[in-house]
Amino acid sequence: MPSTSSPRSPGKRQRQRDVALTRAELARTRARRRRLQRWASVAATVLAVAAVVVVAVVTGSRAGRGDQGARASLDARTRTLDFRLAAFAGGTVSSADLRGKPAVVNFYASWCTVCDAELPAFQAVHELAGDRITFLGVNPQGNDSDSAQAAMIKRTGIRFQTLRDRNDELLQLFNTTGALPTTVFLDARGRVVQVHNGGFDQAGLRAAIAQYLGVVV
Repeated sequence: MPSTSSPRSPGKRQRQRDVALTRAELARTRARRRRLQRWASVAATVLAVAAVVVVAVVTGSRAGRGDQGARASLDARTRTLDFRLAAFAGGTVSSADLRGKPAVVNFYASWCTVCDAELPAFQAVHELAGDRITFLGVNPQGNDSDSAQAAMIKRTGIRFQTLRDRNDELLQLFNTTGALPTTVFLDARGRVVQVHNGGFDQAGLRAAIAQYLGVVV
């Protein structure tokens, strides 16, 4: 008696192969996804560590440049200026260091084109005044950098001392907008006698010094 069972049809075998291929592809996809997740986790860890290192380096470098203990204040009654800031060339300078002679304090930044134009005039008047007047530059660094400031000093040829105003603390006592340049004239007792916002040429600076500080240069 002939067998009643029939061989599997080609269509059924094909479906079984398709199912096997689909399962294999799904397994490969899952494996790739796990690898990508592991790499993403490693990359996130590396970036987090790098960020911590950068913050530590920046914080450490600033602390090592004499920025600790920086301060700036102005007595509203007597108009006496009190500050202590890190000098660009190293060390610190305080308002007490300026007492005994008049001082011209000029705020400037590397991005300020007017500052760039006026600084040679400040250097020229500084040379004319000699030791009768202290000239002091202040670089507000809320929007500036040491490297840009170094390039500006070289470009303009100034040789009087410049201070770092890291958080614009000293500048904000006289200029809350951040627009530069700003020049502050101090008498020999450290009192603010005039604040000028805007640029100077050599003649204008000499006239201002004669008017506000009583020194002819």
